Amino acid sequence: MRAHIIDRASELKVLEREWSSKGFRLIIIYGRRRIGKTFLLKYFVSSRNHIYFTAIEASKDILYNELSKLVSEKFNVRVLFNNIDDILDFIVKNSRDRIVFVIDEFQYLVHSDPEAPSRIQRFIDENPNANIVLVLCGSAVSFFERELLGYRAPLFGRRTATLRLKPMKFLDTWMFYPSYNAIDAIRAYSVFGPTPAYAKFVDDSKTLIENIVDNILRKGSYLYSEAIDVLRQEVRETSTYSSILNAIALGYTKVSEIASLAGVSSKTISKYLQLLEQLDIIERTRSLGRRGGEVRVEIIDPYFLFWYKYVKPNLSYLELEIVDPVKERIEKELDLHVARVLETLVRRELVFDILIPRIIKLDIVEVGKWWYKDKEIDVVVRGTGKTVFIEVKWSNVNLGEAEKILDKLEDKALSSKLLKPENYYVLVARSIDGIEKPIEVQEHRILVDLAKTLDNIHKTRINKNTTSQP
Repeated sequence: MRAHIIDRASELKVLEREWSSKGFRLIIIYGRRRIGKTFLLKYFVSSRNHIYFTAIEASKDILYNELSKLVSEKFNVRVLFNNIDDILDFIVKNSRDRIVFVIDEFQYLVHSDPEAPSRIQRFIDENPNANIVLVLCGSAVSFFERELLGYRAPLFGRRTATLRLKPMKFLDTWMFYPSYNAIDAIRAYSVFGPTPAYAKFVDDSKTLIENIVDNILRKGSYLYSEAIDVLRQEVRETSTYSSILNAIALGYTKVSEIASLAGVSSKTISKYLQLLEQLDIIERTRSLGRRGGEVRVEIIDPYFLFWYKYVKPNLSYLELEIVDPVKERIEKELDLHVARVLETLVRRELVFDILIPRIIKLDIVEVGKWWYKDKEIDVVVRGTGKTVFIEVKWSNVNLGEAEKILDKLEDKALSSKLLKPENYYVLVARSIDGIEKPIEVQEHRILVDLAKTLDNIHKTRINKNTTSQP
C-alpha cells in the first residue's frame, strides 16, 4: 500500500468533522468493492484511538469471539460478548478518550446476527452523549442502501454522516502511473479504470500491453476474473447480469436489443439495469432536449467494458494460457476501445474539471449527448443563455481537418434545436497540428489539443506534490 492517500479530500473532511463533534456519531460508508474504503478508513484511524474489526462470512459465535478478542487486547482485559450493544457499552465505559470503532464488511455481521442494527439503534437512543464514533462500512451497495439507509431500516435517522465512495477521477487515477504521458495515461485508464485497487497494478516502467498481459490476461492474475467476482458479491443472478453486460460491450445500446440478446424479458430488464447503474457500471441516457424517445445504455466503467470485450469472449484461450492471439487483437483494436471510453470521460468528467473552466464562463445546468436518426453530437453542455457543442476525436488531426469537423458540428447543432443566443463549437482531439496553444479559441470555435492540455495539468500536479512533500 502507498504511504500517502490519493484524492478523497472531501471524504477525509467529513471524517474529521465527525471525530471533532461531540457525542455519539454514526458514520455509514459504502461503495463497490476495491473502491478504497478500507484504505481511507485505515488512513484516518491510524493516528487515532481506535478499534478496527473486519467481519467475514462466519457464524455469529465466531464473529463475536473475534470481536471479543480485539476488545480484550485493546483494554488488556479478558472479556467475551455475544451481542453488539454489550460491546459498545463496554468500549464507551472503559475508554478514557474518544474512540473510533470501525466494523468493516458490516453486512457479514448482520447476516449472522440480524438483530445487530436494531441493537445499535437502541444503544444510540439510550446513549446519545457516548464518546465514540461508530463506523459501519461495507461493499455490498444494495444491502447498505436497503438495510441501513432505507426508510424502514432500524438505523434510519440515526446516522450523522453517510459516505458513498465513488470511483476516482481520471487526473487522480493518473497519479498511480505518473510517468506515463497523457496519451498513455488515457489508454491505461481506458483499460484499468478509476478503481484504486485496479490502477495500482499499472507499472509505468512497462508498456500498457505488458501491464494488460501481466495483470488481466494471465490466468490467476488479480484482474483476470475481478469483473465476475464483483457481480457475484452484489447480485444473485450473476449469469443474467453478465449476459446483459456482454450485450452492451458488443455495442448494443437499445434496451430491447440488450434484453433479447441476454435472454431477459423486456418487462423485467429495467430492474437489472437499475442495479448495474447503482453499482456505477452502466449508465442509461436519453437524447438531450428530447422528451421521451429511446434510452441508450452504455458501460461507463472502463475495466468492465474492456473485460467484457476482450477477456470474457476469449476465456477458452486464456484458460489454456494461450495469450498471444488475445494480445494481438487488443493491440489492433486498442485505440477503437479508447475512443469509446474517451467520449464518456469527456462528458462525465473532463467537461466539468478541465474544459468548461478553461474555455467558457458558464454555469453548467445540463450535460449530455444528443442524437436523432443518423446524426449525433458527442457532448452537449447547456447553461443560461449558452450551449456548448463538443465533438470528441481520439485521433491526430491537422488544422484543415479540424475546421471541417467543426463545420459538420455546426450543421448538427442546427438540427438539434438546442441552440441558445450564444453557442460554442468545440473539437477535443488527441492532438491538433497547426495550433500554437493547447487550447485555441477562435471566437465561437474552440480547438482543444487534449494531449498537450492534460500533460500541462499533470506536470503542474506532479510539481505541486513534489514541493509539498516534507
